[in-house]
Amino acid sequence: MNWSYLFKHCFGTLLLGPLFSEIILIIYDVKPNNLFGLLELYPLSLLFSLIFSAPTYIIYALVYYCLAKFKIQVIYSKIILISLVVFGIIITTSLLKGSIMQDVLISYTIAAILLGFILNLNFKRNDNHSSYN
Repeated sequence: MNWSYLFKHCFGTLLLGPLFSEIILIIYDVKPNNLFGLLELYPLSLLFSLIFSAPTYIIYALVYYCLAKFKIQVIYSKIILISLVVFGIIITTSLLKGSIMQDVLISYTIAAILLGFILNLNFKRNDNHSSYN
């Protein structure tokens, strides 16, 4: 089984989420004087994102495996996986609460949806196995 989609989607969302958050804050002119607020703490935000998203991505891996095993069509698999990540983001931000959680929710959700649909989902390995759609 090819796990590249899982890793690209998970880590891509974690990497792009803080960047999208900063872009949203700049667009809405929330922080015009400090253009690099969250980016100053980017390594720390990555670490906390990884820790807080671990339960979601463990469940994601199990669902990913089941979708591949039962040969669910790619479009349905993507919708299920993206929905799972968004649901995990909503649960995590609602549990943590805080002044920036709305921005975090929006930015990570945008990153998860964009990457989920852009990345190529291919459950089979590239060696002599054909993928199914």
